[in-house]
Amino acid sequence: MSSDPFERYESVDSSDVVEWALSESRRCVESLKPVSDLVYERAVRYYTLPMVYNVKKNGVGMFFIRKDSRYTINMKRNDELVVLVDGGNLGEDAVIHDYYLDREGKLLAYFYTLKGADVGELVVLDVRSMEAVDRIRGSISDVVILEDGSFYYSKFFRSGSCPDGVEAPCERVFLREGGDDELVFGKGLPKNFFITLTRSTDGQKALLNVSYGWTSNTLYAGPIDDPARWVKTLDGGFRAWFVDAVRDSYIVAAYDRGGLGRILLLPDGEPRELVPEQGAALQDAMLVGNYIVVSYLMNASSYVKVFDLNGRFVQEIRFPEPASIARMRSSGDSGLIEVRYFAKPYEVVEVSPSNEVVTLRKILEHPKVVNAEVSEGFAVSHDGTKIHYFWIRSSGGSRRAVIYGYGGFNIALTPNFLPWIPIFLDFGVDVVVANLRGGSEYGEEWHRAGMRDRKINVFYDYIAVAEVLRSAGYRVAGMGRSNGGLLIGAVITMRPDLLCAAAIGYPVLDMLKYHKLYIGAAWIPEYGDPENLADREYLLRYSPYHNLREGVKYPPTIIYTGLHDDRVHPAHALKFYAKLVSYGNEACLRLETASGHAGSSPEVLAREMADVISFLLKHIGS
Repeated sequence: MSSDPFERYESVDSSDVVEWALSESRRCVESLKPVSDLVYERAVRYYTLPMVYNVKKNGVGMFFIRKDSRYTINMKRNDELVVLVDGGNLGEDAVIHDYYLDREGKLLAYFYTLKGADVGELVVLDVRSMEAVDRIRGSISDVVILEDGSFYYSKFFRSGSCPDGVEAPCERVFLREGGDDELVFGKGLPKNFFITLTRSTDGQKALLNVSYGWTSNTLYAGPIDDPARWVKTLDGGFRAWFVDAVRDSYIVAAYDRGGLGRILLLPDGEPRELVPEQGAALQDAMLVGNYIVVSYLMNASSYVKVFDLNGRFVQEIRFPEPASIARMRSSGDSGLIEVRYFAKPYEVVEVSPSNEVVTLRKILEHPKVVNAEVSEGFAVSHDGTKIHYFWIRSSGGSRRAVIYGYGGFNIALTPNFLPWIPIFLDFGVDVVVANLRGGSEYGEEWHRAGMRDRKINVFYDYIAVAEVLRSAGYRVAGMGRSNGGLLIGAVITMRPDLLCAAAIGYPVLDMLKYHKLYIGAAWIPEYGDPENLADREYLLRYSPYHNLREGVKYPPTIIYTGLHDDRVHPAHALKFYAKLVSYGNEACLRLETASGHAGSSPEVLAREMADVISFLLKHIGS
């Protein structure tokens, strides 16, 4: 017999549970009208603005994903733009996650899912005929297409076991040839170890990264066409990843020593330092010609440094306003940098060597959408640590703000065009983005300071930022999604008086059972193991679900999730909502039937966020 009175809401395959949740959701949505309809009119304009990302080049042309009212994969050659794959033809609310090219432009593979699920289909196309030549179901990634048309791919097993009998969650690399699969890498890797596979820019080397959690990696490499010769190249018990390969050596980013990240050269024998730590967090790097182009984060904004292959500093590149580099990708003699700002959806810059420096040229750009002041500041957390934040101010001058945070899994919150930000600004609400411990804003030590038994720091960091705004007379709402939903759940249970309203999206909230729900066991390295008594003690100390108390008045809260979320179980949201309202608190449950953790179509996301924003506006003033 379970001691959890709301355990029944874990059965999302039960028609009774689903109908209850949908009934509660309908009541929530109706209560937000007609304001939510007005908000939606603005939201859909921002959510359907064109976003260009995942830009790649090969000998045929330039390729990218474009998201506006739907997802498409596009090719630009000279002045001609061709839509290769139209997500509108793939099914209702299709999301294209990634695509992969061969070097000659003969084959194109793409992975898509429906309604934001993580499980979907990989489709391989013959580019000349645009006919599908292969399809694979599952959670597929890291496709590397070889010259003969065969290809490697990684498959994530979410339940049951991997083909070698290891209990899921686990991941393996396969060679696909003539419709048959051969397991070529990962056999025997334990549960919760994950693999990424890439190909060196020169096409000769396979580069593999085996990770346990988000703090430690083992690197393997070898000839692209001979998996039997893929051998261990680095295993230092710290986070590391391949930049590229140069002849018989490998360039690696390593987060040992101070944890900010340095660049190593791995020839036969001992690693040699090429670029020492630079006093900022190493974010990304690529090899362009004879230069290593490296992006760094300083106070959550990106800048670029360029070094030659001997590690000699060549130049530094800064952006005119707070910006972040979302992706760097080399095509050998040039490279592409995707730049993000709060004010505009995208910018793509081409990097080329020229006269012993590199030059930058904008090749794709969307004009500014938001004309708002972005300032920066610091709060002081409970232990004296300074917590950076971005403050995006509306033109209305009202004293209302939403604070957005995440704080985990080595993910930095950097300048980015998030469509919901201009919606708040249009309604006179400022947006604050907080850079909490647990992310990668200041390197690996910053990440470790917000995980496992130190997770409590993340919540105190957020509280410190909120206190800055409260002391300035602001009415403050909190918002977070996924691990950020855990953040907001913990904050309102620790400090029920702090926020005027809260939005908790697709959240992890039951910290004693998360490892038993869907793929939650994969997060044990980050959060801790509830089956371990020492870990269970600190998890129980902050678990939002377990720290709701009868007789305590919590801020009005909207909890939103998706029925098709197959990554974070909807039970976290359903149980938390049920317990919160059973104690007499004001709460709204919004259950989306066409989305999952990976999102959905722009229209579905706009409608969902219109409801969330309407709820928050209701309680902080509109």
